Amino acid sequence: MNVVKYHKSNDIVVLQKDNIVSRLHIAKDFICNEFIHGGHLLSLGCSAITLSIMLLVHTLIRWEFLLIVYFGTYCIYNYDHYKGLNIDSLNNSNRSNHLKKYNKIVPVIIIIYAIGFFSLLIVFGSLQSLIFGGALLFSGLFYTRKVKKLTEKIVGFKNFYTSLSIASLILFTGVYCSYQIGIVLLLLFVFMFFRLIVNTCFCDIKDIDTDRKYRIKTFPIILGKEKFLSILHVINILSFIPLLIGVYLHILPIFSLILIISIAYCFYYIQKAKQQRTNIQSLSSIMVDGEFAFWPLILFVGSSLIPF
Repeated sequence: MNVVKYHKSNDIVVLQKDNIVSRLHIAKDFICNEFIHGGHLLSLGCSAITLSIMLLVHTLIRWEFLLIVYFGTYCIYNYDHYKGLNIDSLNNSNRSNHLKKYNKIVPVIIIIYAIGFFSLLIVFGSLQSLIFGGALLFSGLFYTRKVKKLTEKIVGFKNFYTSLSIASLILFTGVYCSYQIGIVLLLLFVFMFFRLIVNTCFCDIKDIDTDRKYRIKTFPIILGKEKFLSILHVINILSFIPLLIGVYLHILPIFSLILIISIAYCFYYIQKAKQQRTNIQSLSSIMVDGEFAFWPLILFVGSSLIPF
């Protein structure tokens, strides 16, 4: 009898351990999916863009501003996917399956983040930054409710609208940090706009079938995948002209040229997309969406190695 009890107790311990391991595995998967599909990677990337601008123009780093940008981006991203969850399930099942797990409370989460966004702006920002930031947030939310329908009539409208909105974070940074909006920020704005055009247009590849079904006019559909990717290579290279002009005019630091690493980075994922076995969903959700997250680190290294 003692032996039987001993084996039973061992079995219980093993089952408990397996249960704990299983729960940890589920928690790990949820956290990873939440970071990638829940908008945190994209929001982190937008915060990284603003930090990069602060490093490039040598202004005081306002850490609370990074949180403001994070909150605002998160609100826009999740509102868009909350409203388009049914369509999203057709072209990105991994993301839609994850978001469906807490879809009912998404409006509450968005409101909490919006409160955080405006609270930080009121406490730490100026009236100008509050107006500018509020305008950016509402333009992002307005796109989902009203403007998005124009994607059925104007080729690449979504790409231009999104790229202009995110590139405007550079001007928002200038307003918040009381940095004069002159030729420096305008060059960085143009540079960022074209980097985002490459980024957002590439992400349309994963939605080709769904966009064609809903008659959404995107460049991959109009031009064809191969020709479209070739054009992206050209834009990828030309996008650095504003940065080169800024360095040539001595209004941007030499170490800013280290961002040319992004050309190689972008070249890699464009070439990767040409391979038939490539998982475009994973490539877009991880590598493409995470492109800007490492810019501050790259610039920090560049500023340490290369003189102003």
